[in-house]
Amino acid sequence: MVALLAYTVEVGVVFAVLIAIYRHVYYGISYNKWERGYLLAATAASYLLPLLKAGYVMRPVPKPTDHIVEIVQRCSDYDVVTLSRPKWTEGFWDTFTHSTVFENIIAVLFAVYVAGVAVKLFSFVRGLMKSLRLKARSQKVRSIDGVDVYNTDVNTVAFSFFGNIFLGAKSRGLSDAEMDIVIRHEMQHVAGRHSVDTLVFGLYSVLQWWNPMARLAARYSRIVCENIADSQAVGDGKLTEYSKLVLGLGIKNRDESAAVAIRRSRRKSPLVDRIAQLLNTDSVNIRRIRFYAALPVLAVAIAAYIAYVGMLTPIDPRYDMPVRGGYEVVAGFFNDQKICNADGKVYVVSHKLVNLCLADGAVIVPPAGAGNVQRDANGCKFCIGNYTVTIEGIAVNDNENPASLIVTDQKGNAIDPQLVFKL
Repeated sequence: MVALLAYTVEVGVVFAVLIAIYRHVYYGISYNKWERGYLLAATAASYLLPLLKAGYVMRPVPKPTDHIVEIVQRCSDYDVVTLSRPKWTEGFWDTFTHSTVFENIIAVLFAVYVAGVAVKLFSFVRGLMKSLRLKARSQKVRSIDGVDVYNTDVNTVAFSFFGNIFLGAKSRGLSDAEMDIVIRHEMQHVAGRHSVDTLVFGLYSVLQWWNPMARLAARYSRIVCENIADSQAVGDGKLTEYSKLVLGLGIKNRDESAAVAIRRSRRKSPLVDRIAQLLNTDSVNIRRIRFYAALPVLAVAIAAYIAYVGMLTPIDPRYDMPVRGGYEVVAGFFNDQKICNADGKVYVVSHKLVNLCLADGAVIVPPAGAGNVQRDANGCKFCIGNYTVTIEGIAVNDNENPASLIVTDQKGNAIDPQLVFKL
């Protein structure tokens, strides 16, 4: 759950950056078809880029602080040491992330995320089904080049959904010439399959329901699709008449409360952008050059993310500890250590396991992919990769009798558990 939530948040951050780049670099350069492609590609890129980071593999090195060997005096041939129980070696964050409180917080956050996805998905499907049923409840008035046109009571001027055009209540009273322009505009939406954009950003908003940039991107997508339809609907050069009609219908179609909100927020109306796009006299080549010139900005941002963030994200090949809840390392792995007792006698000793003091409520959970799992009241044994893991002493775990974690390879040789697990 932690990995999924972290991935979802990173996806949202990447998408926010891509939309910010669009807003400050590409928005308004009037090369609408490419802007549409950018917005659609941003949804896929946000989920792919976190998986493409150029991370490096971090080889684990056992920490001396994990050993119960404390160096008292260094000699030429051996170390004079004492065996002692080390203090808690984890910092606050490590301690917190291994606690049941953290597990509960993650569980709650995951439940909230899933609930939000479920609610948004229900709303999205409901709206989709409503649009599909609208055709059956509406009166067909004509068919143009295989596209059916219907009259509806929906409180709007007109809209299209895949291969159908719906004329709303606000289209009543338009002249035949104005109605032809409206239908011609909606025909461009049908020909351009702009309903696909609506579905893409609708589904993306379901997965990223908590991300305000998802709603902003959907708004930009609608503006771009309107600009594409406008530019293609003008066609015969009657720009002035068309712009006047767009302005008139836009004012007629706008909700008064929305108009007041726009005035109060001092945000430029999308209707103003549409008129500005219509009156733009730049050639297609100029618009294309303007788009190409901004590509290095995007390329540098993506390359920096893949390289720099990857450098900050080492890939640790080890498994997470198979302990859900808090634990303390009270004795670490060491092999063939020379120790000297109080009488000066030298011994060569090994401690080929890790002792753990488990917190109250801690449970043993084998990692995903573990096989041949065997459990009993005192411990757990399982295979992971090429290793066999044995955890024993749970039933009598306390400060004086800690549980033990033993890892052996295919030949049965004990190896340092820190080479397999993230302690």
